[in-house]
Amino acid sequence: MNLKKPATFDEQICILEKHGISINNCNHAKDILKFVNYYRLTGYALQFRVSENESLYTGNISFDDVYNIYKADEHLRNLLRLYIEKAEIYYRTQIAYGFAISKCTVPPYDQHYNENNFYDKDGYNHVMVNFGREKDYYKDSLIVKHHKDKYSGKMPIWVMVELMSFSGLSKLYKSMYISEKSEIAKAIGVNYTTLENHLHCLSVLRNKCAHGARLYNTEFYPPAKFTSEFLKRNPEIKNNSLFAYILILLKRLPDKQSKQELIESVQNLIEQYKNDIDIKLMGFPTNYISVFNNNL
Repeated sequence: MNLKKPATFDEQICILEKHGISINNCNHAKDILKFVNYYRLTGYALQFRVSENESLYTGNISFDDVYNIYKADEHLRNLLRLYIEKAEIYYRTQIAYGFAISKCTVPPYDQHYNENNFYDKDGYNHVMVNFGREKDYYKDSLIVKHHKDKYSGKMPIWVMVELMSFSGLSKLYKSMYISEKSEIAKAIGVNYTTLENHLHCLSVLRNKCAHGARLYNTEFYPPAKFTSEFLKRNPEIKNNSLFAYILILLKRLPDKQSKQELIESVQNLIEQYKNDIDIKLMGFPTNYISVFNNNL
């Protein structure tokens, strides 16, 4: 079967109008399509389709309606990146410190290079293979050059985690023995299975934000882990929603000020785009502010 034939920007506008999206200013729409891929932009119109299997849209949907949702999503990604970075730096520190103090206490202090110090050896080896690629990517950095010249390329774990992707960090933690995972999680104030899940969720959210993926009207995997008590109190919250992932970020931020700033920033964004977005399509309950505040 042939793939779809490429369409010029003018043809893309015609296709949108044919499918039921009104365009008041074709030149303005064309300028946007030159910057935002047609395929990316139309992902923000999925909720307006007559059905999942049709390209026709319902009601009086305009190009600007779709573009405003795109802008809200772009704004939200940029906002979340600021707070994910705070969490990411904190957990790099906690995981490296916790493992080093537990395992890397006798010469040559390189026990993190020994797969026998990890429960999930396949998972650990997968992390290390990927880390080798990451280290090669940073081969011109002073950090890599220094450790190559002085330590034959080996690094202390607290250096290693600074070059490792957040996804790699999450998998490294998951591959540890329960004893190490529990001590790290205990210092943070959560159990290790919850921390495992939350690190995975944050790595997914981070990658979506970093790569410009759509957050709006999207299901997330893995489902976020909450206590049974929380779920009983909040049965309307779906653990595979954007709201659930933002709530995980809120819970895992290391300081109260950052938590308060995140809540205020999200609230302001929703207020700014209240006429454009449907918060239900992000999994937000109507009482989302009180849910946020109860998790400070």
